[in-house]
Amino acid sequence: MEDVSRRKFMKISGASLAALAFPGILVGCASTKTETSGTSTAPTKKEFVIGVIGAMTGPSAQLGNNAKYGVTIAVDEINAKGGINGSQIRLVIRDDEADPTKSLNLARELVTKEKIDAFIGPVNTTCAKAIQPYLNQNKIIHMNGGCTGATLINEKEFPYTFRTHINDRDQANYMVDRAIKKGRQKIAMVHDTSALGSGAKADMEAAFKQQGKQAAVDCSYNVGDVDMLAVAQKIKDAQCDSALFFTLGVDGARIAKALEKIDYLPPKVEIHGYTSLGQPAYRDLAGSAAEGTLCNTPTKCAYKAGAELPARQAGLAKAFEAKFGPNATNEIIFATAVSHYDCVYIIKEGVEKSKSFEADKVKAAIEMISNYDGANSDYKFSPDRHDGNQASNLSVTLVTKNNKGLFQLAE
Repeated sequence: MEDVSRRKFMKISGASLAALAFPGILVGCASTKTETSGTSTAPTKKEFVIGVIGAMTGPSAQLGNNAKYGVTIAVDEINAKGGINGSQIRLVIRDDEADPTKSLNLARELVTKEKIDAFIGPVNTTCAKAIQPYLNQNKIIHMNGGCTGATLINEKEFPYTFRTHINDRDQANYMVDRAIKKGRQKIAMVHDTSALGSGAKADMEAAFKQQGKQAAVDCSYNVGDVDMLAVAQKIKDAQCDSALFFTLGVDGARIAKALEKIDYLPPKVEIHGYTSLGQPAYRDLAGSAAEGTLCNTPTKCAYKAGAELPARQAGLAKAFEAKFGPNATNEIIFATAVSHYDCVYIIKEGVEKSKSFEADKVKAAIEMISNYDGANSDYKFSPDRHDGNQASNLSVTLVTKNNKGLFQLAE
């Protein structure tokens, strides 16, 4: 009897020591158990916890709303239908104020205290760079629904990270290719000097090189710059007929207003921005200077002039307004909000296809998704492609032609 007790004690002690030495190893499966019924074995959990981090306050709050609105509606829908494999989803949302240090601290809290099974976010590239290593070390399924920096997806370095949003590299290729095909002769690159902007610059330069061309002028600025007259003057002095804006809404609006001051707005120069130029802040702050501005939008989240909105997307817009107020669709980039909405459903797909809550099995199941009909776009993943979206899903839209958050097709 004494020998049995001793062996039992040593076994328990060994497990405890392992947990103390390697806490990340046990985090992802702490709340999972298996119930056997007859000859079938099915995993069950008391709850499935999804953590979300984003800027819910401050200058980037509109980006945070994209995440909050999208994931909340998806979780409400899934829980109303029984959850994931019978487990209700518990959603834990945290505000990082676009601060990468705070973002990492919050990620640690979600993993160690909230015992999250999956993560969606954050909404700023600098924050994503701060937390991705930690999430992947702890084998947390990580869905990126809004950050567009191309280098954020690296299947070998970050094997548990996937993305639903179209990345900057594909957007740069799309924008440069379109401008050249439209016969634009002098094209400006406009971007900030942050990790996001520097990456976008490299993506645009690579796209020009692929076409055997180069930009007429490189216009960079620091995040938070208020006076954008120098940027605008640079575009005008180079006599650019196209300006490719990789800017957030506030910065883009300041540049547009500066172009207005020097009388160099469309049609003198075409302003074509990446998806984030669709932020409400751009329209609100630029005012009349926003007229004629184009931005990339997933085709599923656009509408033709005089036509009704796509039924599925109109239903989601209605759900956003019912949950968050009648002005909700004017507080978000609709396409990015539904990109986050799709993140939840892809996690669900991975769990249910793998019939497991284990990160490695869920990861493998997501990598097998070859044609997923999302609200933002159609997705295709594989072991060597965790970017599920692609440039073929994009269209060019008018940012001032806005109906329930969806934009009107420009061509």
